[in-house]
Amino acid sequence: MTPRIVRAAAFGVALVASVAAAGAQQPGIPPDTAVRDTSSNIWSLLYREGDRGGLTITSGKTYNRVEGLPVLVGPTYRGVIHDTELFVAALGIIRSAHGFHWDAENLGHRLTADLRFGHNQGVTVGASTFDEVAPVERWQLGEPDAGLAAFFLKRDYLDYFGRHGGRLHVSAFAGDNATVAVGYSDERWSSRSARDVFTLFRGDESWRTNPRMDDGRMHVADILVDMDSRNSDFNPWSGWFVSARYERAVGELEDRSGVTDPPRLPLRVSYGRAFVDLRKYNRISPLRQLNGRLVLAGWLHGDPLPLQRRLSVGGIGTVPGFDFRRTSLGTDVGQCSTDPNAPAGRPALCERIALAQLEYRHELQSELIDVFTRNGLRVRGAVFRVKPSAVAFVDAGRGWLVGEREGILRYPSGSFPSFDTFRTDVGLGLDLGIAGIYVAKAVSASKEPANFFVRIRNRF
Repeated sequence: MTPRIVRAAAFGVALVASVAAAGAQQPGIPPDTAVRDTSSNIWSLLYREGDRGGLTITSGKTYNRVEGLPVLVGPTYRGVIHDTELFVAALGIIRSAHGFHWDAENLGHRLTADLRFGHNQGVTVGASTFDEVAPVERWQLGEPDAGLAAFFLKRDYLDYFGRHGGRLHVSAFAGDNATVAVGYSDERWSSRSARDVFTLFRGDESWRTNPRMDDGRMHVADILVDMDSRNSDFNPWSGWFVSARYERAVGELEDRSGVTDPPRLPLRVSYGRAFVDLRKYNRISPLRQLNGRLVLAGWLHGDPLPLQRRLSVGGIGTVPGFDFRRTSLGTDVGQCSTDPNAPAGRPALCERIALAQLEYRHELQSELIDVFTRNGLRVRGAVFRVKPSAVAFVDAGRGWLVGEREGILRYPSGSFPSFDTFRTDVGLGLDLGIAGIYVAKAVSASKEPANFFVRIRNRF
């Protein structure tokens, strides 16, 4: 960390401390006995007793080979006027790559202003500007699993690109269970490279190359419908989760990915894309659970999808019996690569994917387990309860391209691949409540070895 950054941080801490000290009662000075003025003024309309504001310092809650750990610093304000809530945040981003080096790739921002009308039901309107690093397929593996794999094992299961622009959105909500949101953004997409990012183990190994993307400016309109009746977000036992998104985008992109040869000049692009994630959790007895998930996503109309919106199947987030981005298994229905010399980083290239997952869970009980369940494990003030469950699962999924029929990789828009072309696996696991240990074995490619992996969150 450079002296300039250290001095800036020290100044910021001193400034905050001085502001806090100024508001404290000084010794030897009698308390203020003036009667409080309760009349209305312009400030009383903008500030209420329950309002909160101050300096926020937080992580981006991720860790990856492009950013390392993004740290967000800046002022935030949350105020309430009757049933209307205002939230404003102006956060700068500094990334830990190259030792928090002060350069353009390590700096970004996220400015947000949201106005929420209503408590249990209502409408939210908002605007934001951003200069951030975004994952290509966040749906595959959430946090903290993705970040911990990168930090501890130098395994990054996502690809990333830069997003710089602004967005407007409006949404209607009914409690925390149902939301319909419409948004429009004007943003510039750019490729990002893997950087010098610290890892706890395998420090002598190289990161997987972060693939080149399609660079350019895009105007993106989308509509999102979310419905969530699960009894718990972290460990659901029952309920539905439905997330459906349609995206329509227009812009000019320049192919820098190396997928087309030679790279095309800036090209006007217009496409439509949909993504549907449907999950059902069923408690079939006090100790047993049967859960299912179906994901359908991909191209709907227009030009071929840019690499930022392509898809893939394979790895611990989808079909864990198959290695992540493995291409040497005959026709590549995982990444949909048609070139034996895959581009650096082996990017996702599928225009459509389908994934089905089924999971059976049985909670284990014994006197020893009951002791830990009742009292919990206390770590630095946080209580973790060990509730082990045996898990059995099966997965099936694949991707494909859209166009004139070509083998088992390319299908016309109105067609669907036969099930015998899907990659399938089976697996077992032990979920301890705070983490799960699993083993998965490919079925459709029986010669593939079994894969062992650890998950912090449930598989879905």
